[in-house]
Amino acid sequence: MTMRILVVHNYYQQAGGEDEVFRAEVALLREHGHDVSTLTTENGAVHGLRSLVAARDAVWSVGFQRRLTECLRQSRPDVAHFHNTFFQVSPAAYYACRDAGVPVVQTLHNYRLVCPSATFYRDGRACEDCVGRAVALPGIRHGCYRQSRAQTAVVAGMLTAHRWLGTWQRSVDAYIAMTEFAREKFIAGGLPAEKIAIKPNFCATDPGIGNGAGGYALFVGRLSAEKGVETLMAAWRRLGGTVPLYVVGDGPLAPAVEEFVGKVERCHWLGWQP
Repeated sequence: MTMRILVVHNYYQQAGGEDEVFRAEVALLREHGHDVSTLTTENGAVHGLRSLVAARDAVWSVGFQRRLTECLRQSRPDVAHFHNTFFQVSPAAYYACRDAGVPVVQTLHNYRLVCPSATFYRDGRACEDCVGRAVALPGIRHGCYRQSRAQTAVVAGMLTAHRWLGTWQRSVDAYIAMTEFAREKFIAGGLPAEKIAIKPNFCATDPGIGNGAGGYALFVGRLSAEKGVETLMAAWRRLGGTVPLYVVGDGPLAPAVEEFVGKVERCHWLGWQP
């Protein structure tokens, strides 16, 4: 059975895993004979939620809602699958689908719906202070989004507004979580348990199991605190170069990684790789 599928994604300013999953899933669906169309936008040169326009769009993007409505009219999909919606797609897109009678599937790549920073990480430790709260006041108090109380208030306002509207409960037909752990956290945050399925990320081309003869360690991911990059560097300083390390990725800790590989022997930073 083939389907007409519309896949929607808001690209990040800095390319990351969600962007790659979007591309890989679209390619895989097409390989299996499905009629897949895409609708994308990107945050581009908009740095955070400082402007009133950006703040408004994060809560309800009228412009993207109109674009999506026209796309739905032309493509007439059987289902709409959303990846990242923050912040120029916004939850308003779900309502466009509902008005068109198109079911909505939302992949939960991060914890944005229950945590303003989307990471469950603050001040060097795990943090779930906002899970289950009607208003994410701890996140606002600590300025968890971009270290800004004002910008975090916009994210928290978006979450609260759509919780009151019932968007997460009524306007999304199915959610996809990456793991059972993530599913449990979203349920604790108020998402309907019966709507959350688990589908891990995948490797489009399976390289098979290596023979372990490489003789080195490899880190691949965003260079940010919540990924454990600082712990990784501290561990390799203690090893003193006895095990070669290759780091693939980019992110806010890139300058620290660059300094690290310049001081610790047999450590290499390869930057972002396609």
